[in-house]
Formats: sequence, structure tokens, C-alpha cells
Amino acid sequence: MSARHVVLLTYGEPPSPAFGAQLIYSWRILLGLTRAVAPIPRWALPAIAFSRARFRRDLWTREGYLSPLEPLTERQARGLAAALEREAPEVAWRVHVAYEFRDPLLARVLDGLPADEPVDVVAMYAADSAFTHEISRRAVAAWGARRPARPAPVRVRAPLDPEVLAELSARHVLRELSARGVTPGPDRALVLAAHGTLLDPPRPMETGREATERLRDGIARRLGGSFGLVIGGWLNHIYGGRWTEPAADVALRQVAERGFKRVAYYPYGFLADNAETELEGRLALRTQPQLEALHLPCLNDASELMAALARDLAGSAQVDVPLEAQRAGT
Repeated sequence: MSARHVVLLTYGEPPSPAFGAQLIYSWRILLGLTRAVAPIPRWALPAIAFSRARFRRDLWTREGYLSPLEPLTERQARGLAAALEREAPEVAWRVHVAYEFRDPLLARVLDGLPADEPVDVVAMYAADSAFTHEISRRAVAAWGARRPARPAPVRVRAPLDPEVLAELSARHVLRELSARGVTPGPDRALVLAAHGTLLDPPRPMETGREATERLRDGIARRLGGSFGLVIGGWLNHIYGGRWTEPAADVALRQVAERGFKRVAYYPYGFLADNAETELEGRLALRTQPQLEALHLPCLNDASELMAALARDLAGSAQVDVPLEAQRAGT
């Protein structure tokens, strides 16, 4: 039986507010992500990392927050392994977990896999961008450049099609509402939240905005008849220029101004809950305390998501490309 490896990959934020873990995480993000898209001088990095780590530590501590991302990713790995076994039992699937900015890093996981067995890296992000799949591609290319030719390919998979994710998300929203005994109707609004991006980034790059908007519009198209209002909101930062609009807190204010008293808040732009979906969503909802809010979880390890990923992995007609050829194309 042939063996095939799948590596689920996320940012991998620390599970607790411990300052040391937050500092390492912030430092790695600055080196591996922020400096790749913004011209930050190297001398400024230590102060920025320290400031970010202290801010996250203080905020998480004040809010009593612990990130669920790590256990969720482990559950996704188990769910995907089971789905792959059902989808293609003739293959000896091996599912692993790696993180972009926490141990175990992707390179370390790849080091431990047999060179003659193919590897699919599944970056668990909704849209392809310089902040998501491109990080993974660079990591694979850098890892491969330091090693001899590998007979079996290592590939970073493209994300699921926005229409597929929109269908999964629409079903998920209705199922989560039903589980809470809630029937959507014209008196309830739905706020769809995603990570924002700069509209005019400092250098040309794929921001993922168009794909994210396609996903949002696909969900809205499917659920528009079930709610009185469906509106998108962006979880923006505050520095660097003009960000996507409306921000999540502004979208919630618009919901209140339209006369709605009840709202469902769904962070559609993420595949697993983390500080942005949970904590930032909590803070955004707090700006409109008069709203009766239902804060819905991400898809997480929903069986439909695992099945969609398994179908994509098992049924792809993608040609195996040796790592040497991937290097030449980077």
C-alpha cells in the first residue's frame, strides 16, 4: 500500500498568555510574515516584538482568554485522517500537524518524513494570500533549498474553492443556530467577519481580498433569505494605511442603526477558532451591548469540512512536481 503524508498547517498561536511564548510567536511573525510585506527596519524588530507580546499577554490575561487553536488543529488532523480513510482506503494516509510560527515548525515536521513518500501541505486558511499560503510556499522552498533532491514531491495545496466553503459555511451557520434552539428570521441580522487587509499595501502582493469577498458573497447569497440583513465586517489593524471597510465594529453599529435587536456573528474568514475569531469578535460585539448576540464558532473540525478536504486530497488530478522543479519556479 502506498503511503502519502498530509501536514495540516496553521499560524499556531500560543495557547496561553505567557509572555515568553507570546514573545517568540511575535518575533517569528515579524520575521516570517510582517517583514515580507512591510518595510520594517531590522533594528526596530525587538521593540515591536516585545510590545506585541506584552499587549497580547495583558489583553488575554484581562479577558481570561486561552486559545483553542492547538487542540482544534489536533482534532482537525484526526477528523481528516478518518475522512481520508473513508475516501481513499487504498492509500496509507499519515496526517501530521505543523505550525508557521510555533514548534513544531513545518521544516521540522518535513525533516521527519521519508524522502520517497509524497507530502501535501494543507494550509488551513480560507483564502490564498501573501499572509497565508504564500508563507507556506516560501517555507517549503527554503526547506528544500537546503537539502538534496527529494524523489517524492512536497506540495502546498491551494485552498478550497470559495463556493465550496460558502456552502459548508451556510450549512454550518444554520446547524449552529438550530443547536441553540434559534430559528433565523427577518428580525435577526447576520454579521460575517473576516481578517481585513490593506487596500493599498506598501508593495504589490496578493492580499486575498477578492477570494474572501467571493466567500462572503457566496454565504450571503445562500443565507440572505433567512435573515433580515446580511452584512460583512473586517477585523482590521490600525496601522499601515487604509484598511478594508466596514470594520467589524462599524458593521455591528450599522446593524443597530437599522433597528435590529438580535444578531448572529460568524467569523467566516477562518477555518478554526483563535484569538481573532473569539477574542476580537468578543471585543467588537461589546461595542454594541444593546444587541442580543450569538457568537458562532468557525467550521473547526466539522465533518463536512473534513470530507471536503479529503475529497480534494484524494481526487485531485494535480501532477506530482518534484521539489527541484518547485524550486525553479519560486
